[in-house]
Amino acid sequence: MINDQSGHPIKVLFVTGTMFFGEPMGVMQLSAILKKQSVVTKMIALRVHSLQKTLDEFTPDIIAYSAMSCESKMFKSADIHVQQWIRDGKKRVLRVMGGAHSTYFPEILSEMSLDAVCVGEGDRAFPELIRRFAAGEGIKNIPNILTPGDDLGDMRKELIENLDDLPFLDRDILYEAMPLYTSLGNRGFMVGRGCPYNCSYCHHHAWRELFKGCGKEVRRRSVSHVMEEILSVVKNYPAVKLVKFADDTFAYKVDDWMLEFSKRYKEEVGLPFYCVMRSNTLTEDMAKLLSETGCISMCMAVESGIEKFRNEILKRGISDELAIRSFGYARKYGMTTWGNTMLGIPGSKFEDDFNSFLFVKRLGMTVPIFGLLCPYPRTQLTDYAIKIGALSPEDEMDACFWGELSSFNCFTDKEKRMQLNLAYLGPLFCVLPDMFLPVLKILLKINATPVYKFVGMFYTLLFLALRVFRGIYPKNPIQLFRLFCHSMTVMVFPKGTTE
Repeated sequence: MINDQSGHPIKVLFVTGTMFFGEPMGVMQLSAILKKQSVVTKMIALRVHSLQKTLDEFTPDIIAYSAMSCESKMFKSADIHVQQWIRDGKKRVLRVMGGAHSTYFPEILSEMSLDAVCVGEGDRAFPELIRRFAAGEGIKNIPNILTPGDDLGDMRKELIENLDDLPFLDRDILYEAMPLYTSLGNRGFMVGRGCPYNCSYCHHHAWRELFKGCGKEVRRRSVSHVMEEILSVVKNYPAVKLVKFADDTFAYKVDDWMLEFSKRYKEEVGLPFYCVMRSNTLTEDMAKLLSETGCISMCMAVESGIEKFRNEILKRGISDELAIRSFGYARKYGMTTWGNTMLGIPGSKFEDDFNSFLFVKRLGMTVPIFGLLCPYPRTQLTDYAIKIGALSPEDEMDACFWGELSSFNCFTDKEKRMQLNLAYLGPLFCVLPDMFLPVLKILLKINATPVYKFVGMFYTLLFLALRVFRGIYPKNPIQLFRLFCHSMTVMVFPKGTTE
């Protein structure tokens, strides 16, 4: 049990950037761990909730930011209000940050004058940080924790080896923050951690270097632990209609784990499920097994429809033939698909973007998604863009903030606008007959992006609901309308709030 020095329970406020049907599982995991020690937890999202109102009503002892790099500006702005609230209340409050941004950009510690940041996994580190803070002890020398004056090279590091030691995710903290989500019939789960791949647009190469020698890179929970959590959620929460496995890659091969999972899932759970796969892992044997187990839909990204860019620049290691074959297996065994394709790859031309769209159209994906490449600093891809002159080193950090147009200077303003138009119209024209392609080429040149954005988002949300996540939405028209409005607000008109 963790109490403050007066014997009162410690209160932790988790602050995320947004909430959009994807459960913030890192926060939910930490909350579950803390609640076992009688810590009171609450979660809000800056784009959804009022930060000021929450601070006044909840009066937290610890404010824990969970940030991605593209959201760091929003968190810096919000923290100004937090610091003023702390000064006004003259209360001792610990301000910490975890998540992807603090892991790969620990200098945020000094940039925001935080008390600590978590680098990597915080399952043991964060509770120990809170325990020491509550007891009035020093918070230095905690594995995976950096405090002012610490050197990253001297930081003690650890990985959680046995994931079965962790409690099940805290679902209540999510549903208290977003009661609307209880009307959805999907529930998310993770079966493991880590990734064996080295895509150039991802920070995983940096993660691998950071935690080299600390243990296994890819870890899995036991099938029994996964089954127990699913059955617990089915029993204790509103009706589950679709189980959603949120791992970056759900399965790598048909091994003993997959065979045991398949047998027990069919016998003990028997619900349809959704997962994320890669073309190189979706062999015919895997597709057949997944379908027989209950998989009805999956995400499988293409990332580029141009093989040279996909493999030489993005480092995906997936040939055109392999991509075509994998989506064919999904169709053969009755599983719907969706996935992202990036436009505006540095060193490419708009003609490449259009050809990439044509390749995705050929794949026959159920709901294709297109987006402008968002270059994260200190990735191999961003280093490549700087090397070829498509991005200046001074713009490296600012380029990662999600915006409308491409951040790369190798495209003209006209090309950037056409890329954005293609991103919004691409999903619709992928499913229309080829006879409509001349119409698309005309529309791409017309400056009507706001209209295309609304049409594209509406179409994408509708068909994701009808084809990929089918059956999870409420039949109550009022609840359905509220969910639709929330979706459009977050995707089309995102904004942060501190009021």
